[in-house]
Amino acid sequence: MEIKESVIQWAKLGGDFSAGISLFLTWNRNVFYARNIELKGPVRGLQTLLSEFSSKTRMPLREIMLLISSAPTPQVSPQNEVAPPPVYIDPLQVEKLAAQAEYKKERIRHTTRLREEFPFLSKKDCPDELILLVNKMLTAYDDYRLKREELFETDFSDANKCYLAAREVLDPYILNREIWEELNYYKIHGKILGKMPQFAARKMKEKYHGMRTVELVRISGNNIPRKMSYYKSQLRDEKTKNKEDIRAKMIQAEGELVMIREILLSRGEL
Repeated sequence: MEIKESVIQWAKLGGDFSAGISLFLTWNRNVFYARNIELKGPVRGLQTLLSEFSSKTRMPLREIMLLISSAPTPQVSPQNEVAPPPVYIDPLQVEKLAAQAEYKKERIRHTTRLREEFPFLSKKDCPDELILLVNKMLTAYDDYRLKREELFETDFSDANKCYLAAREVLDPYILNREIWEELNYYKIHGKILGKMPQFAARKMKEKYHGMRTVELVRISGNNIPRKMSYYKSQLRDEKTKNKEDIRAKMIQAEGELVMIREILLSRGEL
């Protein structure tokens, strides 16, 4: 009997939890995982089983749940034995699992399409920044789809809510397009466009590597420490309002100092 047929038969008989664990082990030999599912109990554990069965058979979760719900109620035996309690399936949890399963499938499809369109992503010499940007691109795409669906539930009589809702749709869309531009530029030209802030460190490193040692010594011994001292005085001043921006500049200055010292160290100057 094929796995899908076994799952259908199991569901039509009422979706017994223990029987489901045994059925799961017929194709997945990970007894430790099966034991973890069993320890969750009949409610949470069954929800995990449903997700696994749906993934294996490609049957929608709702379809399996409907088969279980439609199963005949077990009859009490002549010896007055108590029939087992009906299996409870939380419909909200099933909807959540179905959404998660669909999200995973869509993410895999989208990632596959990206790797087909930009083959350099699978190569060893692909810049690390582009790999990181791909993850941000996928997340931005997910955010855009989610917020676009929620947009029509916005109270259109409230201008402020409309603006915020629109920004939540527009911002991830713009980010997605900006990252696509970076990827496409590298695909065509074989070099980094570098508009995204993720490339700031790379640009800075290239800049300092191109400088003479005497310039680096002056910058690390005088210019940057002087800037850091100024930032510290601003942070101590109670009248300063944009302290978050100053802290960000402070962190950047510290990063530049570390970078220059590493370059000097590689040149044998430290």
